[in-house]
Amino acid sequence: MNGELPQVDQREGVAVAYAKGTSHRFYEDAFRMLSRDIPLVAQRNRGEVFAVFDGIGSAPEGRHSAQVMADALVRFYREPERYPVFEVGLIKILVTANMKISSWGVVEGSNRSIGGCAGTVVWLLGEELHLFHAGDTSAVLIRDGLVKALTREHQAEDGAIVRFFGIGQNFKMDVNKVNVEEGDRILLVSDGVTKCCTALEAGDIVGDNPLIQNAVRDLVYQCKLAGVNDDITAMLIEVEEFWID
Repeated sequence: MNGELPQVDQREGVAVAYAKGTSHRFYEDAFRMLSRDIPLVAQRNRGEVFAVFDGIGSAPEGRHSAQVMADALVRFYREPERYPVFEVGLIKILVTANMKISSWGVVEGSNRSIGGCAGTVVWLLGEELHLFHAGDTSAVLIRDGLVKALTREHQAEDGAIVRFFGIGQNFKMDVNKVNVEEGDRILLVSDGVTKCCTALEAGDIVGDNPLIQNAVRDLVYQCKLAGVNDDITAMLIEVEEFWID
């Protein structure tokens, strides 16, 4: 990706805006929008899955790690016999992908992982929102003008990420469930956004815009104008109606 203006992708009920940081040669975040308008997702009737991943800057294969995690989520629909329609199904996918990245090892002469990424995954199933999270990506719920944090950052005092996908056998992630209502919005962001404003402030910004594609585009653009030199990704999901047979 190149250029100064954010790129915007949109599917039914979800939009994502993203921009490469000036400090990176490549865009090193990754995202996945497995929405109901995708034939395989509609056929399986397993709800919708959305995610934002952010490659760890100190990991030589951080960019690759983020893409591996995003790609792994498709298995939830392609291999239903292996991954049941419960939290355990997505947990199995995420843990397996974590071990794959961990198997790449560490940088020679150090204890620094070759791969690793932060990530937040949302699974919408009827009136339930299931959340899977590790690292410094963030998610908030926006309802009736109020913004509620759904994640916490897993960082040490020096800013190092203490939980991430690719850490291996010591992998831990937060798994939560909340009820959603029609009209709710869920915002997922990489730390390129939270280097400009808090996740709650970002929720206020997108909550005022009636069009989700404009909302995320304007948020990412504001972060760029503020001088953020990291990759910036913002995904906004709109709960228009419950979808499950």
